[in-house]
Amino acid sequence: MITTTTKSHLVTRLIAPLWLLLLLTGRLAAVASPPGEVAQSSVIDLPVIIGRPALSLTPVGEGFTQVTAITHAGDTRLFVAELAGLIKVMQPDGRISVFLDITDRILATGGEYGLFDLAFHPGYSDPASPGFGFFYVTYTIGHDNGVERDVDYILARYRVGSDANVADAGSETRLLIESQDSTVHKGGALEFDPRNDVLYASLGDDAGFLVAQQEDSYKGKIVRLDVNQVPRAITGDARVFVRPDIVASGLRNPWRIAMDAARNQLFIGDVGQDTWEEINLLSLSGADNYGWPCLEGSLFYWQFVNEMVCQRPFTPPIYQYAHEASPVCAVIAGRVYRPPTNPDDGRFIYGDMCTRDVYALSLVGDTWQSTSLGMRPEGIFTTFGEAADGTLYLGSYEDSKPIYRVYIP
Repeated sequence: MITTTTKSHLVTRLIAPLWLLLLLTGRLAAVASPPGEVAQSSVIDLPVIIGRPALSLTPVGEGFTQVTAITHAGDTRLFVAELAGLIKVMQPDGRISVFLDITDRILATGGEYGLFDLAFHPGYSDPASPGFGFFYVTYTIGHDNGVERDVDYILARYRVGSDANVADAGSETRLLIESQDSTVHKGGALEFDPRNDVLYASLGDDAGFLVAQQEDSYKGKIVRLDVNQVPRAITGDARVFVRPDIVASGLRNPWRIAMDAARNQLFIGDVGQDTWEEINLLSLSGADNYGWPCLEGSLFYWQFVNEMVCQRPFTPPIYQYAHEASPVCAVIAGRVYRPPTNPDDGRFIYGDMCTRDVYALSLVGDTWQSTSLGMRPEGIFTTFGEAADGTLYLGSYEDSKPIYRVYIP
């Protein structure tokens, strides 16, 4: 999942929930729920950073454990995915129920295994669309007892059942199956381009030697799938109908990606190793190679200086930040921020899992500039998500907690 790894080429360090000990204090105050919004109980006013914008987080709902995704199906509901294999649906009045339970088929213990992401087809609510009633998930399946490992990365399609708030767990169609050789670097992000129903998915490099530079592997890549090619009636293994195109290479662990269809681009947060965390930007009309493991950020690794695959030109990140100044461990790529109050905003919101800092990245002239917005006062956050109206949310790695509505001035 997103527990970060730091390694020499083959030696791995896992950043575990020990970071939950890094607690800061926040101030709670009761607040009423604005009309039409999911029920809320309180707001956390984060410490004000003098001279910088202030971030605030409002707890929403409760009982979410190790959240990996927050999204919508084009209406007022919120869907929250949990690492163990549950997807919950939250109604506008705050009621929460289970939308999909596939805990019995998911490997979610040890390493970076689990249910990673959830994406609804842009035509999910349109009976005339080939995507009517369909949504997509990524997860790991198999077993790993520390001695024997038989694990696959799965990208699968499901459909909703007769009840709009309950999915059909038996409707799975597997579109991509990628065998895994290590416990780490799975990626697992999903993003639709709403203009053409094309699905983008990220895969980590699985800690493989130069695998992110191998053209015959999906590992360490962003792939693109035309999911409308898959017939509605097909279940089981449908890989014959879907041949993913590789649109980005040279990635280590692209845990989260963010679609910016208005500008025809995709933001990619690539979790680094020893030195740099990266944010890369992919034009949806092209294909890029970001250099891992030949490069991490702007650093060229001497171990690969004589490797032929490292002699090609690479696309540099639009922004990188170093590990040296603070307990940085993993970039959490967020969303392109277009809230209902200002849909033209367009800032890219991201953060770091261990420092709990949240930032806005903006293009000023020809330079990408990052602005600190504030810090989540406690715990580890794992993902950003959004409601249908563009409202931003944040999910944490903690047990039995709310998700958080994000207000950014």
